[in-house]
Amino acid sequence: MGQQQLLLLVLSTVIVGLATVAGIQAFSENQAQAAQDALVQRGTSIMSDVQGLAGKPTQMGGVNLPGATPSTVFDRLGYDTPSSDSQTPVEGASGTSNCVLETTSSNIDASVNSNAAVAEVECIAANADQDVRVALGGGGDISTSFGDYR
Repeated sequence: MGQQQLLLLVLSTVIVGLATVAGIQAFSENQAQAAQDALVQRGTSIMSDVQGLAGKPTQMGGVNLPGATPSTVFDRLGYDTPSSDSQTPVEGASGTSNCVLETTSSNIDASVNSNAAVAEVECIAANADQDVRVALGGGGDISTSFGDYR
């Protein structure tokens, strides 16, 4: 082989290697973003369902959130809770991922929602950049915050 052909072979090998590394890095970043999006979607979906359940009168199948246990709320909503009575898995976030529902207002962080919160969902995934906390306020408004709550 000539010197020019060897130079082109080395150059093409370097370019293919760099393209492969860039592709792997882009895939990893996209996977983390997809896990984060799955957490946000699942937390908001659960809290929206809880909001609808709390708006129903108890005689028609609704619940009084400050007094209801998480397992009661999840049972009424029909969520699968294999881990414990207050956790539900997150589809789309691979690995260990779940959402935890808390229905008491005493453990709600005031910075999440200025209103008197009555329910909170915290979604955690091992491969997401941040955890997601969704709170339902006393006025019926839903707020979302991000951070490392572990």
